[in-house]
Amino acid sequence: MKHYYIFTLLAVLTFYSCSGEGEQTTESENEKYVHVPPSLPDHVYDELQEGDVIIRKGNGPLSYHLMNNTKEDYSHCGVLVKEEGEWTIIHTIGGTSSEDAIDGMQTQSLKEFVMNAADSMLYICRPIFVDSAGPKIKERAYYYLDQEIPFDHRFSVFTTDEFYCTELLFYIFRDVGGKKIFDIQKKHKSYMLMFSTFFNEENFEPIFHLKEDL
Repeated sequence: MKHYYIFTLLAVLTFYSCSGEGEQTTESENEKYVHVPPSLPDHVYDELQEGDVIIRKGNGPLSYHLMNNTKEDYSHCGVLVKEEGEWTIIHTIGGTSSEDAIDGMQTQSLKEFVMNAADSMLYICRPIFVDSAGPKIKERAYYYLDQEIPFDHRFSVFTTDEFYCTELLFYIFRDVGGKKIFDIQKKHKSYMLMFSTFFNEENFEPIFHLKEDL
């Protein structure tokens, strides 16, 4: 199944889209422009449920390059859970050059995840393709987190020993009974897991779209 593997260029692009990206700034001779990170309105926190899916657009140049090739508006995703009363994201990202950076499965505060959304492109939806999907998705997300599965730098969808961001959701959905949930399309001679999956309202209930709320 080698023809299914993501080619090197797409692998590099997706690595950066699934990597943590912080605040961006640019400077001119006379002034400094600071990117103001987005945040969620207070009412959204009351609407969230564990097992909800959150997706965002990355704010790095290679994220834009990736999205230009896939023709999608998003580049990263995760699962919402609550830890010690705080909303948290379970996801997987590629490690950076920092020696302390985690490569693979990890958690991140919802606030930080939202802050790293570019152009206010952030969307939250609720899986409804099976009964009681939320608790089941939460359980599987923690299962893979506990396995400390590393990031999938080869971008192969056919094993569970490594995951990239949408691949994690692909296997979680498969585990809870949604084998045909993901929209899979051929892009640049490779098969890719598409973010359009989360906008199919037969399988996902829209909860919040930051761009539409502005």
